[in-house]
Amino acid sequence: MPEFALTPYFHPTTVCFIDDNRSFLDSLELELPRTWACRMFADPALALEYLEQPPELPPLMDRCFSMQRRADEAIIRLDLDLVEQEINNPDRFRHNSVVVVDYSMPSMNGLDFCAAVSDPYIRKAMLTGVADEKTAVAAFNAGLIDRFIPKQTNLSTSIVHDFVDELQQEYFAQYSARLKNALAIDPPGFLTDQAVADRIAALMKQEAIVEYYLSSSPTGLLMLTADGTISRLVILEESEMQAQARYAASHSAPPAIVNALQKRKLLLCLSGDTPEDYFGDETFNWREKVVDASTVRGVRGNYFLGVWRDMPVDINFDPATASYNAYLASL
Repeated sequence: MPEFALTPYFHPTTVCFIDDNRSFLDSLELELPRTWACRMFADPALALEYLEQPPELPPLMDRCFSMQRRADEAIIRLDLDLVEQEINNPDRFRHNSVVVVDYSMPSMNGLDFCAAVSDPYIRKAMLTGVADEKTAVAAFNAGLIDRFIPKQTNLSTSIVHDFVDELQQEYFAQYSARLKNALAIDPPGFLTDQAVADRIAALMKQEAIVEYYLSSSPTGLLMLTADGTISRLVILEESEMQAQARYAASHSAPPAIVNALQKRKLLLCLSGDTPEDYFGDETFNWREKVVDASTVRGVRGNYFLGVWRDMPVDINFDPATASYNAYLASL
């Protein structure tokens, strides 16, 4: 199986903090990034009740697969179009990726709490005092927890931030494993290239992108900001860029655009109408269908990336109810 540098999709998730010391939770909440979706529980029983509530929809990885029977054989079909349709699911942000729980609580200690969490994908970090560190090390070695964080008098929120960020990445790596296994037979090359993954990470930071989804038409990623602004990151390989230049030339594109395509300065975004849809005196607007291209030198060859901002959107998406900001407001 190829090594994936990118998960096929990513979106913010919810982090739960459990500590019977309410003042500690209140102080921690004030210091955590306001862009985090957090739930704070002083009662571990209430936290477990919340974590055990099933989502309204089955996980995306289950909805992407369907069984079809033909004669005496069963065929499992992967529908990648459903990946980008996930933006219509407001419940996606409610997925609990990480719990950070205090070890020393009178009604239920942190290890008992972690053992009671039934979701196998949730990553667990435990806050420990000095006296509990041996217990935490043993629990970590036994696989009961994924991290332990010394709970000092002045717990650094940067330490919590770094641990939670790592655990969320681990959560998505495991959570999307079935989808990656299905794609492993013939994966889009950019998903397995670290150089492309690094460029996308920088772009997400630059453009304030908080979620993305694998897209097949055009090839690349559907990307959203927290307020629900949609754009597409088109990602093409050398052979696809050559085909685009030939296509533009054969359909009488302006020479300047053909030349820019040949020099890999622009790339075409032809989702929606195409030159074949225009007849007679009608003129196809090539300028509206090209975006600036940047080159990433990958392991297997070059990749060409372009951000398509003013694109036609065929997904019935309502930012007022299904964006990340809408979820944060609901908390």
